[in-house]
Amino acid sequence: MRALAADPDVSELHAAPGNPGIASLARLHVVSANDPGDVVRLAKQVGADLVVIGPEAPLVAGVADALRAAGIAAFGPDAVAARIEGSKAFAKEVMAAAGVPTAEARVVTTAAEAEAALDAFGAPYVVKDDALAAGKGVVVTDDRAAALRHAASCQRVVIEEYLDGPEVSLFALCDGVAAVPLLPAQDFKRARDGDLGPNTGGMGAYAPLRWAPPGLSEEVIDRVVLPAIGELARRGAPYRGLLYAGLALTSKGVKVIEFNARFGDPETQVVLDRLATPLAGLLYAAAAGDLTTAPALRWRPGAAVTVVLAAEGYPESPAQGDKIKIDPTERTDGYLLQAGTALTAGDLVTAGGRVLNAVGSGPDLAAARAAAYAAAARATFRGAWHRGDIAREAAAQQAAGA
Repeated sequence: MRALAADPDVSELHAAPGNPGIASLARLHVVSANDPGDVVRLAKQVGADLVVIGPEAPLVAGVADALRAAGIAAFGPDAVAARIEGSKAFAKEVMAAAGVPTAEARVVTTAAEAEAALDAFGAPYVVKDDALAAGKGVVVTDDRAAALRHAASCQRVVIEEYLDGPEVSLFALCDGVAAVPLLPAQDFKRARDGDLGPNTGGMGAYAPLRWAPPGLSEEVIDRVVLPAIGELARRGAPYRGLLYAGLALTSKGVKVIEFNARFGDPETQVVLDRLATPLAGLLYAAAAGDLTTAPALRWRPGAAVTVVLAAEGYPESPAQGDKIKIDPTERTDGYLLQAGTALTAGDLVTAGGRVLNAVGSGPDLAAARAAAYAAAARATFRGAWHRGDIAREAAAQQAAGA
């Protein structure tokens, strides 16, 4: 929303349902986000030229289909294409048909099948709920009993081999045929420092990746993104929107860990912080099916780091309703973005697991880290916590000239 608000070609911004932070940039509306008809009603009411669908659930529910049927440009894939995130099994099926490199996997529905799959692949065990799970459906563990418990808690799961090597996130704008990569980033999924604790929706991220192999973005577009959207087009589901590829740079080459069908945090915060090209025109070109008309991407120099401030109890059972205090002192190199927040009797309070994102930028990763953690220190609420090692190793390597 911040990037759209900064675009000089955007005359009005509307959001539904939004949060108090978004309310400072856009007019908020009440809507049933997963009801295609209600979203179309609102889009017509405000005279929207472009609807950007943020969460995955409305995409899977067919909101983009309904908007396009009503003649309204939508940035986001149709329901069939959005299954690439909505169903891990469907994503594996698409990748197999398209020849996209990924982990070997089995789809299981019974305890016996789960036990056999875990034994076949061995530890670390990777168990993924074959459904939307708000970023919490994946368990990666050396504990076989914990892996089996997660499998038993889901109706159907994908169990797959563990992929070694560093992880990279790459977003690509897609218009159904063509794709344009954004800046690669790296996020931190585990809850605690040192990559310990349970998986989360992400506790921080940074970009750019100075250590990434040359030509990584081009390789991913050629070997992953274009084959995947080509296979979806062959199935009658052209992919227009944002395709996220979670990647592992393994000893055997790049492999896909997962796909998402929309912008996802915390990587989005650092990628868009570095993007100098106005965003709205890029999204509209993708929605209109003509990225060839979009301007070439320009990137700001330097680096960006995001640190997530989480609620007490996250990710298992985050506390809500705690008052948030924010020091009004601002710096040009760091800022706070609201995520899981709400207003109660005029007070800003926690309303989700990941409450705030502290974003910092600078000429290098060390400066960006310092700015991000300084921004994080401006906010306080009961039980607030965050990782202290976001981008620390990469910043040290950059400082050492590695």
